[in-house]
Amino acid sequence: MRYNAVCTVWHKQPDGAFVTLHYPCWWQDTEAENIAKTGKTDVDTAKIHLPLSAEVDKSDYIAKGSIDFEVTDSITDLLKAVKPLKVSTVSRKDYGSEHMQHTEVTAK
Repeated sequence: MRYNAVCTVWHKQPDGAFVTLHYPCWWQDTEAENIAKTGKTDVDTAKIHLPLSAEVDKSDYIAKGSIDFEVTDSITDLLKAVKPLKVSTVSRKDYGSEHMQHTEVTAK
């Protein structure tokens, strides 16, 4: 897998605390709108490919770049300071050669 950026993931631990992790990534901004009868709805704004070994789960937070922000009290501090995206889906792609294997993440 070829990478074009570095990403920061705020991974939620079982005890509710967040740990800050940094990974090489392939970051692709996506632009789309989902139109429903009730109006527009949010769709994912980024597709990110991380190493297969990356620790990331649905509802974690992710941002492009190497950001050293530790969540100490509330996740609200992170949302105000960094404005990360919230992970929507995580899909492990462990097929093919080691060079193809990755974890695909979508976020909004």
